[in-house]
Formats: sequence, structure tokens, C-alpha cells
Amino acid sequence: MHRGDLIAVLVGLALVVVLTAALSPPARSPVQVPATLPPTTVRVTPVTPVPITPGETVTPGVPETTPFPVKRIVYTTNYALLPVRYLPNDMAIYGFSDAQWKYTTAVPFAFVEENHGGITETFTVPYAIWRMVATVNAERTPEKATFRMVLIDEESGRIVEGAEIHFPGTVTKTVVVAGRPLYMVIETEDVDSFIITLETPSELIK
Repeated sequence: MHRGDLIAVLVGLALVVVLTAALSPPARSPVQVPATLPPTTVRVTPVTPVPITPGETVTPGVPETTPFPVKRIVYTTNYALLPVRYLPNDMAIYGFSDAQWKYTTAVPFAFVEENHGGITETFTVPYAIWRMVATVNAERTPEKATFRMVLIDEESGRIVEGAEIHFPGTVTKTVVVAGRPLYMVIETEDVDSFIITLETPSELIK
């Protein structure tokens, strides 16, 4: 072999060694996993409860204090034998609120408070003059709210008084009937709640 050929072979072997060393991946050290993880501290901020002071529940539209207990009139389920169970077709004949209350005082003695229509139990009012103040609340759809009510003499079936309210509002009706068994037929549409307060002048309270 010629000397030039020998030198070429040696140079080739050296190149192979250099390339092999460059391309081989370096040895990796093993990953050390701790046997136990260090504890994590969670900070909890204490919350101070807000004190709630109990208060009295007052019925809307009814004063907190009256000379005597105010009776709540509720709906009845025994209405099958009542003479009138439906509203008349024409409620417009009952008009708007009556003339201004000519008395200087008005003391509540009973009320109806509901969020839907129905027929009340029978009740008797001992006062010669009294009034019904109906207040309608409708916050969800006030433009659709409708409230209708008639006061009926149970024995004769005669409609003593009636009221109709469109939209939220208040209507007042004066009644001059005493000692008769009465009840109300009430119909509501899109009304959140209503209250009918029965009031009489303090001069008539014994």
C-alpha cells in the first residue's frame, strides 16, 4: 500500500470516530423523586357573621297598631252553595274610586291579602259606614295587570259593590251595609300581589 493511501485510510477512520462521538446522545442522570412531598399550607381567612336583628312583620297597608286586632279574611273552599261565584261581564258599571272620604280618620279592622284570585269566606261588618281600599302590586308585567272584585250579599246574592283596576294602583269603595253576611269574588291577571283593607271611621268604633 502506498503511503498516500495509508494516510487517506487513517484520515477516514478519524472522521468516523469524530462523527460517532458527536451524534451519540449524552448519558442522562436518573430523575430524583422525593419520597414525600413537602406539606402545603392553606390560609383560611375567618369570616365574621353579620348579626341579623329580628324585626316585626307588618302587613302592607295595615298600620302596626290598631285599637283592636285586625282580622285577616281568607279564601274558602266551600263556595259551591254561594249564590254568585263569577264576576259580571261588565265591570265598568262600578266606575272608579268613590268620592273623597269625608271622615278625618280611617281605622282598619280587616283585610284580604293574596297573590291570586278566589272567593273569600263569609264575614259580617258591624259598622254602618266603612270602605274597602284595594291596592294592586305588579312589578313583573305591570302593563298586563288586571284586578277585579265584587262584594256580594250572601243571603240575597246582590252585588253590593265592585272594583276594577288596570295596571298597579289603588281604588277605594265606600260601603253602607252593616250586619249582613258578605263575601268577595276576586279575579286577577298578571298581578304579583294585592291587599284589600277594610276601614271604618274611628267615631264608629265602640
